[in-house]
Amino acid sequence: MRIVAIIPARMASTRFPGKPLVKIHGHSMIEHVYCRTKCSKLINEVYIATCDHEIADEVKRFRGKSIMTSPNHVRGTDRVAEAAKKIDADLIINVQGDEPTVDPGILDDAIIHMRKKKEIQCLTLISHIKEWDHFVNKDIVKVTFDKEKKILYFSRQPIPTYSSNNFKIAHKQIGIYLIHKDLLLKFAQWNETPLEKIEKVDLLRFLENGCSVYSFLGKDMISVDNPEDLSFVELTLSRDPLFLILFKQIDKS
Repeated sequence: MRIVAIIPARMASTRFPGKPLVKIHGHSMIEHVYCRTKCSKLINEVYIATCDHEIADEVKRFRGKSIMTSPNHVRGTDRVAEAAKKIDADLIINVQGDEPTVDPGILDDAIIHMRKKKEIQCLTLISHIKEWDHFVNKDIVKVTFDKEKKILYFSRQPIPTYSSNNFKIAHKQIGIYLIHKDLLLKFAQWNETPLEKIEKVDLLRFLENGCSVYSFLGKDMISVDNPEDLSFVELTLSRDPLFLILFKQIDKS
């Protein structure tokens, strides 16, 4: 099985324009995501999928690989699907370009899980929600799932219940999902679905077309949704062993 990670990135973010190129400890966010994803032991190749030449130039600067895509995509998964058509792969890992703390070990764990569970065609990473502010934050996508770990619903609203007593059973979606290439290409052929439009969550298109999406519980990762998130990400990375390994030699040169 050939496994390829594709990182969708664009400059025209609604909440944070130019986000992929923002500096975190002197390196662009897209460089952090790319380099950390490359540390996976099971991923064969990593690409940035973008419609912006500024991002492509930055990827070239740090010697990464990019694929140019249409500027008309509304969803990141559609951008990933376009890029996937141009490469040889069996399994695609969609790693959102605003996940600068992505853990390559968790990526490998999820890949191994999919190899064992042949029935799984689409898998999304999730983590426990530990803080009330995160539970009610509409930038964070919440999930519910059944006893087989199949996702029941994705929402930006607090689910399963708006309760300060029970929210600790809640989970959030991490912006990383694994999809067999043939199913990903079907996704790109389907129109946006009603719930997908309402919630602005790509994977609802699978659920609304009758396809199962499974969950895989991992440790939390920090996405950058707004400029205010940067200081916390920088603090987290300053204590992160992988960050020090990846950029210590680069920064010395």
